[in-house]
Amino acid sequence: MKTTPFDRVFHSLEDFVDTISDTLSCPVTLEDANHQLLAYSSHDDETDAARISTIIGRRVPEKVINRFWQEGVIPALHQSDQPLDIPSITELGLRNRVAISIRKNQEILGYIWVIEVKKKLTAADKQLMKIAADKAKNLLMQLTLKKKHREQTNEQLLWQLITEKQSHHTIATLFKEAGIPQIRALTIMVISFPKLDDSLYRNVKYVAKTTKDVQLVINTTDRNQIIFLLSPLLEHSPEQALREFSRTMQEQMKERFAVKDMTIGCGYLYNDYSKLIQSYQEAQKVVRAKKWHQSELTFNYFLHELGIYRYLDIIQQHAEPITIENPVLKSLLIYDTNNNTSLFETLDVFLSKDGNVNETSKALHIHVNTLAYRMKRIQEITDIQLKDPLHRLALLFEIKLSTLAKKGLQDE
Repeated sequence: MKTTPFDRVFHSLEDFVDTISDTLSCPVTLEDANHQLLAYSSHDDETDAARISTIIGRRVPEKVINRFWQEGVIPALHQSDQPLDIPSITELGLRNRVAISIRKNQEILGYIWVIEVKKKLTAADKQLMKIAADKAKNLLMQLTLKKKHREQTNEQLLWQLITEKQSHHTIATLFKEAGIPQIRALTIMVISFPKLDDSLYRNVKYVAKTTKDVQLVINTTDRNQIIFLLSPLLEHSPEQALREFSRTMQEQMKERFAVKDMTIGCGYLYNDYSKLIQSYQEAQKVVRAKKWHQSELTFNYFLHELGIYRYLDIIQQHAEPITIENPVLKSLLIYDTNNNTSLFETLDVFLSKDGNVNETSKALHIHVNTLAYRMKRIQEITDIQLKDPLHRLALLFEIKLSTLAKKGLQDE
């Protein structure tokens, strides 16, 4: 049987990557499944801007990853174990390259990227890439086992943080013992799904780890929820970084993996690590509120962004069973039932949009003139004073509470 340069023991990933580079006479990089740089060939005379950025940042730039998803490159690598030709993308500083995924069965362990600087790879070269990818599988599986053991240890640490009251000093010591460097402010994020399996969990972690500006420190799962310990990397606007991270998670899970039904709640950032248990509770409160009011709160992630919805479940928990006693709302419901209209919903949206006519008509998908007619009819039926802010707030509370009660009954 014909031997290849890969039929030997490699003492390091750098040694392995240099062998691929020497064999193919091209620059080579090796990445893990989340596009973190593992090794790169060390004696390349020429390269390209994207590779330089990857080496400096120790990960593939986010704009490159996004473009590869848009162009279908990464989905193609996930679906095939064959080398894939990737044309140059000038505006991103990418030359022609060939890539292949490293996999164990259907699990992606990493990628080999070869830049065609001075030559174009032949069919024989690509066959050698396949052999190299198979060899890389064994090398990366060893890393994966170590990584999984470390993650299991860190998961236990995360559960301690969110379930046991401990001092900042104790938690900082636990971080140090786990090999986690001293980090700035931390927060807990909770992501809830109707159902969570290993594949979905892996995809969520992939998106989180390939998104810039926020560091994923530890992650774990609890039934249908994913729990993240996060640290924003932008000191000047950390809350905004978390907000953009959350929105990116939703958008990319939808675009890349067709996942639409996910609920994200974020606790506040704390430099005092003893308050991480509080951050977890805050995130859970947001998720609970968004469960009942998802359409209104899709892109609201913090407690203070929930507005009136922050207090509804508190009021409901301490109230008697809710029935609408307000004669204004009763009269609208009766009128809607008898005339097949939707004045109750119209008033709900109008109050939720703080009386903004354009936003209300847009949300209801009706013309502003139609909205004006409905509001006039509501006024005639109820004689309510919508210019009184306290009256408007009371009506909005009662509408939302009645809606919440109705949903609760439907779920029982």
